[in-house]
Amino acid sequence: MREIVLRPFMPEEYHAFFRRYIPDPVTDPTPFTYNREQIERSYRYNYGGFQENYAHYGIFLDDEPVGSLQLKRMDPEKGTGEFGIILRDDGVKNQGIGTRAVLLAMAEARNRYHLKMLMGDTMGRNLRMIRVFEKTGFELQERIPDAFRLSDGSRQDRLVYRKNLMEEQNA
Repeated sequence: MREIVLRPFMPEEYHAFFRRYIPDPVTDPTPFTYNREQIERSYRYNYGGFQENYAHYGIFLDDEPVGSLQLKRMDPEKGTGEFGIILRDDGVKNQGIGTRAVLLAMAEARNRYHLKMLMGDTMGRNLRMIRVFEKTGFELQERIPDAFRLSDGSRQDRLVYRKNLMEEQNA
């Protein structure tokens, strides 16, 4: 089995990821063009301590950067937080990488940041992400009609999911 790990990106790994990044047309039909300066600013922003209660990880498959995952809006007092995830391109999707990365993020959120509840969201047509939520035990909490406006003018529902991380600890 191939090894999937979460760890902070090193600068060149971050660039390598974004040099090959292709947005998922299901969620973002806008083409992405790699720009070294823009990615350098993004790296400094994500790893320079500019966002309190935010942690940024690379998703690595056998040491190759294939995704990015953020734990964000973490509230230590309430024990809550959110996550976001992107995978590099269609070549690394439908292999369980996203599911495994979310499971690792859940453990990191619980054990390192002492979160009790983790939230995530996606648009209604993102069937891959909906499946990840289902496989990792998240429950649909809310459907917000027409919350996302796409570049073609169409709208998509926003689906908000929640996972009680304390269930994992007691299992």
